[in-house]
Amino acid sequence: MAAKKGADDGKDRKERILEAAIASFAEVGFDGTSTSAVARKAGVAQPLVHHHFGSKDGLWRAAMDRVFSEVRVFTALDPDLPPKEALVSVMRRFLRLSAQRPEVARIVAREGMTDGPRLQYLVEHFLKDRYGEVVESFRQGQATGILDPSIRPELLLPFVLGAGAHFFDVAPLARRALGVEPEGADGEDFQDMVVDIIIRGVIVAQD
Repeated sequence: MAAKKGADDGKDRKERILEAAIASFAEVGFDGTSTSAVARKAGVAQPLVHHHFGSKDGLWRAAMDRVFSEVRVFTALDPDLPPKEALVSVMRRFLRLSAQRPEVARIVAREGMTDGPRLQYLVEHFLKDRYGEVVESFRQGQATGILDPSIRPELLLPFVLGAGAHFFDVAPLARRALGVEPEGADGEDFQDMVVDIIIRGVIVAQD
């Protein structure tokens, strides 16, 4: 029993380190993050960070593996839905991801500004395939007459990403400047509005 409790405590500490690291990499980037600051936020001793992850680079990769593993669940097309409903479902799931994990957009924005090994890691391990799946779903929508054929799918994707993520990415600004709450009912209304605007703009009216 004592051994199991010790194992559970160790797993809990590792999880706290990962969550603290994800938050830090999203807020201040790789260069602004230190393992000592992550340890303080996680409530653990700094040597434990190095014990689990080896180095700051190892911690970054583990944090990225954790947070971006969630993206696949939100971008996969549902083969059981009709094409139009499947596309709308992807949009809604992406918006929910943006609301629940604003760190994803913040990390992509930070790393996307500089072409280097960390961006390469994200693209090769997570983003290229995920982006490709969504772009292909847009192309399938055009092939079936659902999406406007004049729209370039590879340009529609960053439009959807930007429109969907920014509101949740700047939640403190939204509260102070607009008096709205992204984490509450306003966030739900925003998601509905974004989906409705995109549908009106890119989905062809069906007779």
